[in-house]
Amino acid sequence: MTTPQHSSPTTPPDRLCTWCRVPMKKRLVGGNQFVHYTCPKCIFQHTTRLGLKPVEPKH
Repeated sequence: MTTPQHSSPTTPPDRLCTWCRVPMKKRLVGGNQFVHYTCPKCIFQHTTRLGLKPVEPKH
């Protein structure tokens, strides 16, 4: 019996570089709210938010 693997909030998802398709290095930033990806080959960078976007208060 196998169990499906789910990525937990503490483990950022893997990502391939948009340009050279190499696995990117990743690190948590912004109080662990964002993942910063950097390609070791071409230095392409990307940042993505973990979880849901915070709700803005209505004025």
